[in-house]
Amino acid sequence: MIAALLCLVQAPVLDRWRESIELDLQSEVVQEGLPRVQSGDLAEDGQAIALVARALAATGAEPRAAKLLRDSKPSPATLAFVEVARARLALDEDDLAGARALLLSLSPDRPSSDRTAPPVRFPSVPECWLLAGRTLARGGDIARAAPLLERFLALAPLDAEAPSAWHMLVSAAIERGDEAAAALLREKARASAQWTAFYRTRRLQARESPDEPLPRLGIAELLIAVGENARAREIGRELVARFPGFCRGFEVLGRAEHALRDLDSARATLERGLACDASARASWLELARVLSDLGQAEAAAARYARYRELGGTEPLEAR
Repeated sequence: MIAALLCLVQAPVLDRWRESIELDLQSEVVQEGLPRVQSGDLAEDGQAIALVARALAATGAEPRAAKLLRDSKPSPATLAFVEVARARLALDEDDLAGARALLLSLSPDRPSSDRTAPPVRFPSVPECWLLAGRTLARGGDIARAAPLLERFLALAPLDAEAPSAWHMLVSAAIERGDEAAAALLREKARASAQWTAFYRTRRLQARESPDEPLPRLGIAELLIAVGENARAREIGRELVARFPGFCRGFEVLGRAEHALRDLDSARATLERGLACDASARASWLELARVLSDLGQAEAAAARYARYRELGGTEPLEAR
């Protein structure tokens, strides 16, 4: 029970540190995190230790990062994160053999001609699949790297390093002479890189302008676009609570609730949005769709007609 409660308390901290690293604000993690993982409340949390070590390395303090990982005493349940962090440091130093030993389960009797992908040591850690694939790719073994990278993308499709995994898969397709697959993978790599760049920009804007609602609206819309509707709902709730006069917040919250099939909440939220701004075309359309899903065809048609009067052209049924 105590361990579960600690995880609930620590999760927001670790999410914030992870975001700081993704936004190249690693010094924030070092300043706050180093005392906590050396002798504070997170001294046995392997995830926290790994994040602080990664932040140290990114600020040019690789020896301190290595020492932190070497001296750490993570709980057995979180040791995997420290091992994977050690592998990342090894990769940064081009120590492919060291990274391989930390990441891959290599049988001593495995023949050198075996071209199947080796199993990873820590399959529950998405980063392990990525770094293992990257290690094999750098060693010229892109064919065996591909299934590891595919597994990483299945586990963490929105990770900040996802675009790099897609690009390595492009290389794997080219190596095996599959131009059709390479073309498809290039498009996925492009879309992933674009989404990641927009997401990064919006989060930076939200940090730089905490009293502005637009960056948060952009984050919610990006999350809805990739099906992360529960996270979008949380941001939408924050938007309407903090900025009740920002009418578009109701529309994005209503869209997230609709996507989560919370139709009654979506209807109430969108009606609040229209009370805030009766000319909000998107809210009229979304409300019409919610009412249609509720089986209220006549009410849906009336809202859709208002949407068309305001110049909307999308069909009532979402594509």
